[in-house]
Amino acid sequence: MVKITVMALLLAAGPAGGLEIKSSVNAQGRIVDDIDLPFVNDPAALGSWRSVAFVDKSADFRPGAPAAADLYLKELVFLPDGKGGNPWWTWTKGAVMHKGDRTAARYEIKKLAGAEYMFFEWKSGDYTIRHMAPKYYVLKKEAGIRRDDIDLPFRDDPRVAGEWDSVDFVRTPADFRPGVKAWKEDLYLKKLVFLPGGKGGDPWWTWTKGYVLHRGDRTASGYEIKKIGGTEYMFFEWKSGDYVFRGRKPFYYVLKRK
Repeated sequence: MVKITVMALLLAAGPAGGLEIKSSVNAQGRIVDDIDLPFVNDPAALGSWRSVAFVDKSADFRPGAPAAADLYLKELVFLPDGKGGNPWWTWTKGAVMHKGDRTAARYEIKKLAGAEYMFFEWKSGDYTIRHMAPKYYVLKKEAGIRRDDIDLPFRDDPRVAGEWDSVDFVRTPADFRPGVKAWKEDLYLKKLVFLPGGKGGDPWWTWTKGYVLHRGDRTASGYEIKKIGGTEYMFFEWKSGDYVFRGRKPFYYVLKRK
């Protein structure tokens, strides 16, 4: 990477070209960007982006080449209202702001060979401390943000009322074997409590026959109750970030009536 003068670096246009990022050098000789940028929405950025390459210049990228292995930055997830997939960064149209490093890294989205790619400035210590021009991560659009219809009318289901404790986590209901735990780690979801009238055990979710409706994530997760060996089990779709941001099929929690 070529070291350039501070003035040239601060005035250099990033991949987005038209977005100007103001920067300065602090008393410690570190470059700090203006990260107090107003939020401007960018629907094209929403969703999950998977890193496929790391290049000196955006023009060096060739679509169709095998994805590079062992890239430090694995993905970026752009959530609505300028929120990032991690609490230490936010975004606005054309830039990602890192609170800890105080950098505003520009991005540009291009459609190449039928796929969407993001060219993202990587403002590491080479930029902030060594005053070098940033290289670029190239990320490929993996999926947009999925939103289910959660405005479903309430239909009662007397079978589901009460408390259910998690006993396993499986890829599909067919993978469950009573008495043989497939998921060897601790279960994140401990229980579900179904109260009368469609109320859930927590204020952010409700239920109707066949579905649990999550207001925050806007997901409608299906559930099914089966009797196996004389015991009732619930198979509950786990619509985590893999479903919402990455477009993947949900796994299932298996719960047993308490």
